[in-house]
Amino acid sequence: MAGPAIRCIELATTLSSTFDTTVTAPKVDGSLEVPFALVEPSDAEFRKIAAGSDVVIIQGDALARYPFLKQFKGVVIADLYCPIPLEFHQVSDAMPEDARQAHCLHVAGVAAEQLSYADHFLCASERQRDFWLGALAVAGRINGLRWPRASHANINDLISIVPFGLPDAAPERTTRALRRQFDIPDTDFVAIWGGGVYQWFDPLTIIQAVGRLVDEGEPIHLVFLGVKHPNPGIQEHDMCGAALALAERLGLRDRYVHFNLGWTDYEQRQNYFLDADVGVSAHFDNPETRFAFRTRMLDYLWCGLPIITTRGDTFGDVVANEQLGESVDYEDVDGWVSALKRMKRDSQWRAECGQRSQLCAKSYRWSAVTAQLIDLIRRVEPARDRVLGKTRPPGRYGDKNIVQRIYYRYRSDGMKQVVRLAFRRVARVFGG
Repeated sequence: MAGPAIRCIELATTLSSTFDTTVTAPKVDGSLEVPFALVEPSDAEFRKIAAGSDVVIIQGDALARYPFLKQFKGVVIADLYCPIPLEFHQVSDAMPEDARQAHCLHVAGVAAEQLSYADHFLCASERQRDFWLGALAVAGRINGLRWPRASHANINDLISIVPFGLPDAAPERTTRALRRQFDIPDTDFVAIWGGGVYQWFDPLTIIQAVGRLVDEGEPIHLVFLGVKHPNPGIQEHDMCGAALALAERLGLRDRYVHFNLGWTDYEQRQNYFLDADVGVSAHFDNPETRFAFRTRMLDYLWCGLPIITTRGDTFGDVVANEQLGESVDYEDVDGWVSALKRMKRDSQWRAECGQRSQLCAKSYRWSAVTAQLIDLIRRVEPARDRVLGKTRPPGRYGDKNIVQRIYYRYRSDGMKQVVRLAFRRVARVFGG
């Protein structure tokens, strides 16, 4: 499972101990054992499930796929932990400019619908909350309908911080999966890259650092745990190919840099992390970095791993402030060589960083991060200012995208709105 699916399943697992909980998804793994209803409904079935619910929590483009939710009488909570417009900007580099801009506007429109029609919002960090508060202000959601007394406008009434979490139970090793799969001796030092290799990540700098260490006679192993995305609808990213090619060119692939060309079973992941010496992650200096919440870091904490990461994101600050390892500058090969060398040589420091990771992990347990959400669901009511979303005029996307506008308006609001859009356009043309 990828991050959004994991978050959905784990939140539902915790919520199901207090509420009657149902999770719907476009595709469901029937072998997954969960303490709640997990269904793959038709549109009609989903409408029936929603109608019988008091609260609906949505991710992604749910409002576009199920536009009737805009008229839902209960509470709609939008989970914004994944800032999709920022991620799309990263993955769309290779697209033709016109197509990229059209898709960018569509993604921005998906986010704008969430901001207009949801009653409450979730994010993963203080940085994300500031990001989304700016967007919510532009969307008109900071207003006198929600807060008649402006001096007492509590932002917790609008958006809550619910980080990605980790299991309450300590991880248990059942096999030495990582070293066995990649034939790595028990005495060799291993850095693990958990999760996928997406366009906004920088595996190349770490691979270069590993090459330098090999040349200096201090070899380490670097294992990329997931190269192929678990969602078949998402294509492999160019950065995967670049990482594979660099490791091949430096003569490191399958010797010191290893790629798991598949996806690790979620329930078995601890057998890989517990077999490593340090968890690593690297990224570039861009907007996605500033507001990202790297979920792979939580597995490092859960398994008591020290961490080396690039600075600049939320967990870069956590690693530095909590002394969990080292935070390295962007694209700094020398910094990575130094950090990896120290982590390998100084076993006492490495152990101390790992112990601090275990302590830090306690605050990210699912039972801890969902406590505020449970309280919210008990008391939340439909927001008075949702009416603003129904009265906002449509965005001006430009003449080139009129077909996309018509299709999107049809999916979003139905044929009546398409006809109204056409009449308005004709009236403008003829001066009406």
